[in-house]
Amino acid sequence: MTASELVEQVQQQYPGELIAARTSSEVDAWIDVAPADVRQMAGFIMDAWPPVHLSTITGYDNGRAIEIIYHFVADGVALNLRAAVPKDVDRIDTITPVVPAAVLYEREIMDLLGVTMVGHPDPRRLSLPEDWPEGDYPLRR
Repeated sequence: MTASELVEQVQQQYPGELIAARTSSEVDAWIDVAPADVRQMAGFIMDAWPPVHLSTITGYDNGRAIEIIYHFVADGVALNLRAAVPKDVDRIDTITPVVPAAVLYEREIMDLLGVTMVGHPDPRRLSLPEDWPEGDYPLRR
């Protein structure tokens, strides 16, 4: 399967629901969704192209929002699922019910960027000490 074929399948399954979908090569696909749609899309990715591997979850502060990128690999194609969480919201549903491997990555995002993963099974700190000041997130601008 190529990245183009993967993006086409997602667009067919979710017409009008994607913010953007593109490929940067035949092995690299990007899908942008609203934060409210991340869990549903992660579940679709896991079910549609098994076996799928969650490589990591990254995030960065773009000044207006915290962009969270879920990096999957399916059949040799890197599939990057991205959602921009507005800073005044700072909440997104956890994907751990559909991707259990996300548990530690999401804890890291909570610690370093301050985005709450709603429904996370273990929201304890991961990277920062327990006495770290609340509301101080090292990777925020």
